[in-house]
Amino acid sequence: MKRAIALLCIALTAAAPKPAAHKAGKQVLPIALVLNGTRMAVNPAPVFYRYHLLVPVRRVLSALGLAFDKEGRAVRTYAGAQTIALEIGSRIARVNGQPVELDSEPVEIKNTLYAPLRFFTDALGAQAVFNRQTNSVEIISTLVGRSGNGILNVGGGVEEMGTIAAIDLNSEPMTVTLTFNASARTLPVLADATVIVQDVNTGTSNPGDLDQLHVGDYAQVSLDRRGSIKRIVDAYGSRNGSIAAAGSGQFVLQDGHVIVPSRDTGITLNGSPVGIDALHVGDDVMVRYNIDSSEVRQIVATRKAAAPPDPHGSVSITAIDVEPDRPLRAGETVTVTMHGTPGGLAGYDIGPYITNLTLTESQAGTYSGSYQIRRGQNFANAPIFGRLNVRGTDAPPAESQTTLSVSSEAPGITDFAPDNGATVNNSRPSIYATFSAGTVPVNPSSERLEINGHDVTSSANRTARFIDYAPGVDYPPGPMHVTVSVADGAGNQTSKSWTFYIKR
Repeated sequence: MKRAIALLCIALTAAAPKPAAHKAGKQVLPIALVLNGTRMAVNPAPVFYRYHLLVPVRRVLSALGLAFDKEGRAVRTYAGAQTIALEIGSRIARVNGQPVELDSEPVEIKNTLYAPLRFFTDALGAQAVFNRQTNSVEIISTLVGRSGNGILNVGGGVEEMGTIAAIDLNSEPMTVTLTFNASARTLPVLADATVIVQDVNTGTSNPGDLDQLHVGDYAQVSLDRRGSIKRIVDAYGSRNGSIAAAGSGQFVLQDGHVIVPSRDTGITLNGSPVGIDALHVGDDVMVRYNIDSSEVRQIVATRKAAAPPDPHGSVSITAIDVEPDRPLRAGETVTVTMHGTPGGLAGYDIGPYITNLTLTESQAGTYSGSYQIRRGQNFANAPIFGRLNVRGTDAPPAESQTTLSVSSEAPGITDFAPDNGATVNNSRPSIYATFSAGTVPVNPSSERLEINGHDVTSSANRTARFIDYAPGVDYPPGPMHVTVSVADGAGNQTSKSWTFYIKR
């Protein structure tokens, strides 16, 4: 297990774009964050990126009790009566509209927004230094953003933040209970409240419904004058993959992440509650964790059935067909057809994610139904679990051989080079962009690269992680306009354009 953790740390360090050099033979440890003398558990940690020390914005703002309001490439926070804004890719932050120049621009790395240390000193008025002896970023701030119960005063309004402890959608009015430190508050929810669901790992942020809130997630809510929730942002982190090793109350994913559940972690296998020791190597899992505490709150595991159901039983399900047999995006429809004993009541679940759906018997022994994918739904390799009851007798459990993957958010273009606005003195500059995707991988055949309006895709190297182009001819001095477009396997598309310059 220790070896797996060490390998993971090395892999993450090696994958970081253009890190600062370090002495050969020395182990590279994550940079620690110390806030007002308290060492913080920060994941991800501060990084050196293109020779600048960058700090994860959301985690530090949260620790200071300040809001994190992101819309597109713009981020705003509030400290007392001041409004602080920064923009991804811009070296100018603004405090109440006045410009503050940073030593480098904020960037997104692996779906996490980072800003230079100077942002926290100049814009937020904190003291911040990098201590090379302890390999730590030390921030001292007198900001009082939230009280001990997680209450914020934001731009004249009131917001609260904390971990969702309870959700009651059957009461009148509906309520959500938030805990922060040792306090708990139950807040009424307006019937037309806006819900945003964010997965910080995949970079997805989608409109959702109240029934998509999860106990254990970190949430920030906006209140109206009467103290009712008018907007709630449910933010969580996720890990998806197959179990590569398991034992001693924990397991390791194939990508090297070590997952250690707590006593409060809910674990299901094929929709049924189980203990951690019931999970085996090869099981597909979705791990959901609290982004504030990093505590694992939910593990959803699926496992292929060892054998097909017995077709000779008194009540049985003989087959489950799923169409279409490809990843789906929001707005598309999946159709499920189940064959079995006629004259019964039938239903199905899409993994543990979407449950209690109904099938209608269209002809003797054939049951069918459909479901339209909603915004905010993201999962991978979910089997269809069928249910059938004929005159009080249940059929043995059955699942489809075909699994369903869903993505409702486009992949991200997380890094590119040369930088926007950069000047290079190479007439054949290497041009690349890297991609990130959530539950559905990038489709390499969808990738396109245009330079100054010309499609050069056929000459580029394309993978699910990046596109890379090495020109075979010299480009003349002047601007180079680059556009990269990409889609995931579900058809969600995104593009990015930027300009750099070849030195005259």
